[in-house]
Amino acid sequence: MNAGRVILVRHGQASFGSKNYDRLSPVGVRQSQLLGQWWARYGQPPGTVVCGTLERHRETARACLEAWGLASLPLQEDAALNEFDHHDVLTRYAPNLADPEELANLLAGRVDAHRVFQRLFADAVTAWINDEQAGLYKESWQAFNARCADVLTRIANRCDADGSVIVFTSGGPIGSALQSALAIPDSKVLDIYWAIRNASITTLESRRGRLTASAFNVVSHLEAVNDASLITYR
Repeated sequence: MNAGRVILVRHGQASFGSKNYDRLSPVGVRQSQLLGQWWARYGQPPGTVVCGTLERHRETARACLEAWGLASLPLQEDAALNEFDHHDVLTRYAPNLADPEELANLLAGRVDAHRVFQRLFADAVTAWINDEQAGLYKESWQAFNARCADVLTRIANRCDADGSVIVFTSGGPIGSALQSALAIPDSKVLDIYWAIRNASITTLESRRGRLTASAFNVVSHLEAVNDASLITYR
């Protein structure tokens, strides 16, 4: 039986450490352009393109489509594709970091700032998954997974046989989709999150609305230019 495809693209590198994280860095823009150029050579135009409503989603989609020669293709937006609220998850775990300046001060001048933040954030996400602040999160882990499952089911149901939908989103919804498709336990889901590269491609096949994973975390479009600085995770 033929299958439609839901192609999930994680946004390009955002602006970690800046006042506005929700913008692509110059590296993120380049990653997005390379994806579009790659698809212009080897891909087929999608039937539909959807993205979340975060700026990094829009910027990734627009840079990719422009480089693909498909700048005029309609871009549908769906807030259900947005990432979970990082700030809420972090500050429920570490209330002293509620002021963004406190986090900036914690990381300022550290050569290992990314590593320090990832360790802190991993602990915060683990607490969120375990619901250690029950009822206090803006969106629980269970509610987040339900939101992701719902939006991807709606998208899958729109796929025609052998058709494709490209979805520009974040690592959280991609991880949630893979967790569901592969029956990965909550205790292992962070291993997926930390592995997802910026501007990577994860492909799900849709048969009668059921999604199965066929490719994960592909960055052939970045590896082809032989520049290690383009392979990023945050």
